[in-house]
Amino acid sequence: MSESLVEVTFALDDPSLDDYERQEFTKKLLKQLREQGDAESLERTDDLGSEVVSKSGIDKLVGALTAEVKFDKVISFFGFVGEKFAEKPIEVHVKIGDREVTIKGTGEKAIAQAKQAAIDIQSALRGDAANG
Repeated sequence: MSESLVEVTFALDDPSLDDYERQEFTKKLLKQLREQGDAESLERTDDLGSEVVSKSGIDKLVGALTAEVKFDKVISFFGFVGEKFAEKPIEVHVKIGDREVTIKGTGEKAIAQAKQAAIDIQSALRGDAANG
């Protein structure tokens, strides 16, 4: 994955919902995100044993989505996702290059933290490149 792409894996983390309700939320959100168009790639993370998902801790959640977003579109992408999750519990995994962070929280607040983490990681990577 290029360092200009931000990989985001996220899932609804609401224990009051059953697997079917989480999957339905994910299907609807996937369609909306595809229509919105900020993601370079976007897919349901059905293989919950995948390396990305297992490393992020989201392997226990049903209905995870993974997106690759160009860095210049990450703010609008996170803004859109934040609106959809509003006050719902969410777990978000952000990865750029070999740096990654996992955030667990409530909707817009967690998304804001994920957006800031992506900005911070990208800045650090640019600083590393500038320092050789």
